Amino acid sequence: MTMKTLGKIIGLIYVLLLSMQLHAQYLSFDKVEFDYGIIPNNSVSTKAIFSCTNRGSETITIQKIETSIPGITCELTRKDIEPGTRSTINVSLNPKKLKSLFTEYITVYTTDKMLSKIVLTLKGTVKNLDPAIEQLYPNVFDVVRMTTLNLNLGTIYYPATVVDTIVVYNPQDTAVTMLFPNVPNYMTVQMYPEVIQPNSSSLMVISYDSKLRKEWGAIYDKLYLGFRGKKINYKMRVSISGTITEDFSNLTPEQIENAPKITFENTTFNFDTVHKGDPVEYKFHFKNEGKSTLEIRKIKTSCGCTAGSMDKLSYEPGEDGYVTVTLNTRNKHGNVHQTVTIISNDPKNTESKVVIQGVVVD
Repeated sequence: MTMKTLGKIIGLIYVLLLSMQLHAQYLSFDKVEFDYGIIPNNSVSTKAIFSCTNRGSETITIQKIETSIPGITCELTRKDIEPGTRSTINVSLNPKKLKSLFTEYITVYTTDKMLSKIVLTLKGTVKNLDPAIEQLYPNVFDVVRMTTLNLNLGTIYYPATVVDTIVVYNPQDTAVTMLFPNVPNYMTVQMYPEVIQPNSSSLMVISYDSKLRKEWGAIYDKLYLGFRGKKINYKMRVSISGTITEDFSNLTPEQIENAPKITFENTTFNFDTVHKGDPVEYKFHFKNEGKSTLEIRKIKTSCGCTAGSMDKLSYEPGEDGYVTVTLNTRNKHGNVHQTVTIISNDPKNTESKVVIQGVVVD
């Protein structure tokens, strides 16, 4: 066989495979397993959602749905799924029909030539919780319960490290070990004890280092959680908030008298009326009227459409400076009011605000 003949055969096979692919049906599910975690046995019904998309070139029909027990009911949003469209199976589960630790199945029969039968799995644990436990740990987090999912650290005085806690309860009949993927370098997380025994609690201790955070003003962080033996789900997280500010509480009256002092010539600029898309820029003039070096810690804007910049961040006593504020009006209309916050080491005025405002017309 010559190379030319071999090339023709390979080309013919490629065309045939491509033709088969273009005319193939293919129903793709976003997931094939749903874990309910802990379900109170006195709950009426709990729901799971399975979505599927027809990624083929022909309409696929869901012919029949069977469940492993009568306590599972399924509602289908669309029976005939055209190419590129989606259908959803809404599953209602009656915990009273289940055993303590359950694994049940939903079988979906379709006209998909690639895979005519798809099995979806439901699993979890049904348990009667003490009402006191539900009250102490109201937040259900996969297989455990927690006192809170939103941790407010309050005011954090730079460069201090603050510590706060969340109590985690394990209502399962098996032990649980928690994981913390992608913890930032300014945070540490420890569990005491590390392994949460059945029907027991553990203390999650979170340390937050403001010096390593390198941020000023309001902070918002996400602490991602996982469990050993399970795939990490990055939708499971604890929100952490607070405000980092400089600690001037130990300054003597003499030190405060000799401290830097930032003073603005004016704090509001009205640009009157501009057309949408026209950039607006203004330089706010300030001066260090104090007796020591003024350090600009951070410039924060009220939205992404506004930017603030400075030539430098340190100003000696008596030295002038400018905060250049630029407003992008491309997506603005009508009255516009944006603020820029300048955070400094002035103990009497740690946050100075300037305003840029006006009217944007089409």
